[in-house]
Amino acid sequence: MTRVLASVALAALLLTMLAGCAHQGRYTRGVPIDARPTPRQPSTEATAPAPAAESPSQKGESNAKARQTLVARIVADTTAASAAARRCATRTLLPDQESVFDTVRSLLLQTHSAMATGEYTRAESLARKARSLAASLSCP
Repeated sequence: MTRVLASVALAALLLTMLAGCAHQGRYTRGVPIDARPTPRQPSTEATAPAPAAESPSQKGESNAKARQTLVARIVADTTAASAAARRCATRTLLPDQESVFDTVRSLLLQTHSAMATGEYTRAESLARKARSLAASLSCP
């Protein structure tokens, strides 16, 4: 019986040692990223058609349309945020609602300022934030 227990204990010890060593093969030292070769990039010439040369007037029209689209999104967002703020302006608000209301008004002012200086991308971001924050105001 002692021999059987000793054999089982020895087998368990060997299995534990083998299992412990098995994972060490996975963690080999890697090659630094600077030493790796650069993978070959697919050719974009074969897959994408060459862009047609735009005349200066076409570029101007394209930029004007993009700006109009951007301004339309800003107007939609600020209109929605302003409407929500107007609904809450005459109400007695809880402190957390008051904080949200003040932040919405501040974002709307910043949006107006960004529009005045021609920072349309910044204005769009501010207007989007104002609209999403105003949506959380619950003023009937």
